[in-house]
This record gives sequence, C-alpha cells and structure tokens, in this order.
Amino acid sequence: MQLTIKTQILFQLLSIYAATLGFLRKTKVRSQIDASALFLPPSDPGSIGDEAMLAASMEHLAAQGIQRIGIITLQPTARWENLKLVTDTINIKGFFTRGSWWERFRLVEKISRYEHFYCLGADVMDGFYSDNVTLLRLNLVALAAKTGADATILGFSFNHQPTDAAVQSFSQLPASVRLCCRDPISYQRIKQCLQRPVELVADLAFMLQPAEDSDLTVRVSKWVRAQKAQGRIVLGVNANALHLTKVTRLKRDEFIQFYANAFINLCSRNQKISLLMIPHDFRGDDSDVSIAQAILEAMPSAIKPYCMQVPTPCSAAEIKSICADLDLVLTGRMHLAIACLGQGIPVGGVTYQGKFEGLFRHFELPGMTIDPEKAFQPGVLTDFLIDLIAKREDIHQQIQSHLANVKVLSVSNFERKPKNALAG
Repeated sequence: MQLTIKTQILFQLLSIYAATLGFLRKTKVRSQIDASALFLPPSDPGSIGDEAMLAASMEHLAAQGIQRIGIITLQPTARWENLKLVTDTINIKGFFTRGSWWERFRLVEKISRYEHFYCLGADVMDGFYSDNVTLLRLNLVALAAKTGADATILGFSFNHQPTDAAVQSFSQLPASVRLCCRDPISYQRIKQCLQRPVELVADLAFMLQPAEDSDLTVRVSKWVRAQKAQGRIVLGVNANALHLTKVTRLKRDEFIQFYANAFINLCSRNQKISLLMIPHDFRGDDSDVSIAQAILEAMPSAIKPYCMQVPTPCSAAEIKSICADLDLVLTGRMHLAIACLGQGIPVGGVTYQGKFEGLFRHFELPGMTIDPEKAFQPGVLTDFLIDLIAKREDIHQQIQSHLANVKVLSVSNFERKPKNALAG
C-alpha cells in the first residue's frame, strides 16, 4: 500500500509540528510533563487477549508510580469495561482520512502531553491483516517519538511474510523508538529485515494477575473441582472462526461438527474427560461465544453433563484464574495459551500466523502446536489431544522450569536498556 500524496504531505506537516513540540519539551519551554502513559491498543474492545495485555501493562505502570493513563480508540463509543485505571480516552477515527487539519494537529498536541507512548504491537505490525492498520500505528509511533515522548512498540510478533510497506515504515521510525519482539522467532525475523536495535521480550499478558475471588471465577472453579473430585480430566477448549479462513474446504456447520466429533472420539477413548469451553473474543457474528455454544449443542446427551461454557462477559484476569484449575487446554487463541502457561498449565495450540511456535520457544516446548490444515483431518486432532494428555505432567514441569525467566522478559517491555546492551 502506498500513502496518497495528500496523506504524505499531511504526515510531513504533522511531523514538523511534532518535532517543534519535542524541541520545546527538551528545552523545558513547555510545562513539565507529569508521570503519564498513553496506550495505542491493537484494536477496539472485544478481545480478551488485548484486554490482558492492556490490564497487565497498566497495573504494572501504576505500581511504578504512573499517575495518568490514557488510551487511544478508533471508535468514539468504544469502552474498555475492565480497564479501571484509564483516566483519559482519545479518539482517532479517520485521523489521516477525514476531519479538519486543526483536529489532527490537536491530536499530536494531546500525545505530546504524555511522558510515555506505548503501542501494543501484538500481531498487527507486519501488515498481515491490513497495511492501513499497520502504517497508521507506525505513523502515530513516529509522531509520538518526535514530540519527545518515550515511544515503545511493546511485545509484538512478526510473521514470515511481512509486507514491503510494513518493513519500509519500520525502517523509517525515529532511532529513539524501542522495538520489543515478544518471541525468539519474531526477534530473528525482524532482525533480518531491519538494521536497527531490537529487544527480545515476552508477551505483556504474562504480568497479568489472576482474579481469584470474583463470583464468576468461584462459580466456574467450583464446577471444575467437582469434576476433578470424580477423577475426571478437565480439558479447556477454545475454538474460533479464524481457522475457517485457513481451512476453506470447511463450512461453518462442518467446522462445528468436526470439533464435536473430535471431542466425542476423545471421550470414547477416555471416558473420564470433561470439557470447559472458553471463549476468548466476543467480536463479530462468529465470535468465540457463538462457536462454543454451537459445539456444545452438537454434543450427544451422554456427554453434555460433563460440559460447561465459561459465562460471558468475563475479564482476562478471570480467565487466567480459571485456567489454574484445568488439566490441559486446547486453544486457537494465543493469549489463552499465555493465560495457561502463566499458571503452569499444559496447553496445545491450533496455530495461525506463526505466533504459537515462538511462544512455546520461550519454554523450549516443541510439539505443542498443530497446523489447522492438519488438525481438521479425521482423527488427527483427537490423537494430538491424547498425546498431550499422556504427557501433561512432564509438560507442566517444563513450563514451571522456565516461567520465572519468561515473566522477567515480560516486565522488560518497560525497561529501557543502555544502547550498548541492545541486540541489533
């Protein structure tokens, strides 16, 4: 994607204005900036994974003395219900495409009022979903850095085929912008693309504190423990429509029935299996909630008494707490895998975008993922689960042996290293 001439000119003018604000900040002509941070999320509300990263980051910064926390949204009505530390919301809908020039310059001035600017990179920095989304975010990071804010792209992954526009935009970022890759594979990929320092971190959500005492958590955990008291193995399951785009031969009904058949086969091979469906994204008609409900409806009556779905709405912290009681989880959402790993719980991933492999590399855990094209073949997903169930105690021990170090890497998203300590 190429920016229009008009947009390029606009960005150049905004850059000059941002640099002027940066000069005034540096020379202390402007009033002193307070302890503050502004966040640019990966998307608007609806993703438990995005909420986990944001909540963990804000809690960490508040504990470090950050007094004012702002968040940027793409929709005027967007509200992050579970982010209690947000003091200011800035809407940027149509920043480069509509609105008056005054509004755009006003936005840059608002950004300049913050000490820190944090872009949550997640999986939207390589152009995979949209060059427009990636370039807008990188342009905002560049503008923030030029205003003198301490700008960082927090814990992001980078797939094996980044777009040319994304790579070019990364290469044009100001040298002061920190790049924090959240897994070893992404770290190597972006080092090959860019000639600039990159830091290896772990995902922000590893810092999230579980909500152990909420009514929802207590209710679900009570059911899980009752199942385990009967000698049953409780398997957490997240299925989502992302894989419908990867496995084009399956229609929605076929996709639902395939999951149901895999669990029916699993229960026939191990009659002590109980299922907890765990939605992790509430957006769209084919949300995780509707997918989970459809799978449970397709289960035979003999199995349904041993099935439950996590009620919604729920928070990321509640999901993380619930995961601690499970024996094993199968997920198509990476941040549910992180919630499990953060609690020492074995988890298998149905992959997408090449993200899971890098996550498990932190724990030196091979064989924990399955490609959707392979998973949705008769018997394969069931065999995958049977193998993980048999190995779950060894997997648990391996997770525990690496978890402390991974949590340190998660915190390092917010620790600016000396220039001579950075890898490039």
